Amino acid sequence: MSRASRRITENAQEHLEPGEQVQGAFAGQTAIRFQVTDRYRTVVATDRRLLIFDSGTFSQTSCTTLMAELPRETAVGPPSGLLWHRLDLIGEVLHVHRRYFSEVAAIDAAAPSASTT
Repeated sequence: MSRASRRITENAQEHLEPGEQVQGAFAGQTAIRFQVTDRYRTVVATDRRLLIFDSGTFSQTSCTTLMAELPRETAVGPPSGLLWHRLDLIGEVLHVHRRYFSEVAAIDAAAPSASTT
């Protein structure tokens, strides 16, 4: 887990339920060219759910406002693209930088299969 992913995990602790374990975390941004309108989002995968936080304009690692909670079976990959992976989880495109590709792949690998209920 990268340093940024560890910081995201630390910052998300207050939003976790008792006994919930983080399986991975990464950051993405809503725009890659227009910095004025750019917002960072953090995605935290636990053993129970997928959490998406607004991190604001300047921080990639804060978990300020919980925007959405998705089932853990939700896929976030496989990562594609040379530099950016485009991801749409909550109706907005999230651009995930290449440095988080291994984290995205690990989150999908740890996800339970949708058919195992």
